[in-house]
Amino acid sequence: MKSLLKSLSFIPFINRLYNRKYYATGIGIYLINSFYKRILGINRQGDFLLNFTSRANSPKKIIILKGTDSSSVYLSLATSGGCYYQAINGIEFGEGTIWSNNCSFISANHSFTDLKKHNKVNKIKIGKNVWLGSNCVVLPEVSIGDYSILGAGSVVTKSIESYTISVGNPAKVVARRCKKCLNKVSLSTKTDNCNNCSI
Repeated sequence: MKSLLKSLSFIPFINRLYNRKYYATGIGIYLINSFYKRILGINRQGDFLLNFTSRANSPKKIIILKGTDSSSVYLSLATSGGCYYQAINGIEFGEGTIWSNNCSFISANHSFTDLKKHNKVNKIKIGKNVWLGSNCVVLPEVSIGDYSILGAGSVVTKSIESYTISVGNPAKVVARRCKKCLNKVSLSTKTDNCNNCSI
């Protein structure tokens, strides 16, 4: 299948299907997502396929940073169902980032003085190779550092440093990740690396 798609990648539609690895979603999900976008016009504005059970507000402000592994972001958009992307102020995803079902990315709150307006704040920035478990909520102005992990059900109200593992409501750092092998490292450890990599 991949070799057939690669040989036909001179066709723009096939090129997008191949480069973004939409074929990995399975033909059923791909066709349903395409039907919702192209025929029904749901989530039509974005330059990506969105899972048919997800919704995006201001999808043109969802930015996927280009890199060698940006296909994982496109796959999460296409396969992670029940997600909500409110991108009024913008959402930026780094390459290699993945998330599960029912995650919400909320980039703007309503104004306290006029509920018809949204506050203008900085966009949400999610770094490279971040993993968000199911039912995570990311709130306005949050930055999540590279190689971070957010446990299921985490509510991210403040920025998270790179190479950390966070859980809870509000999300708190409970461990770090080794900068060499990415294994879990206790917060009490004095170095940035695990015992195996420190030797």
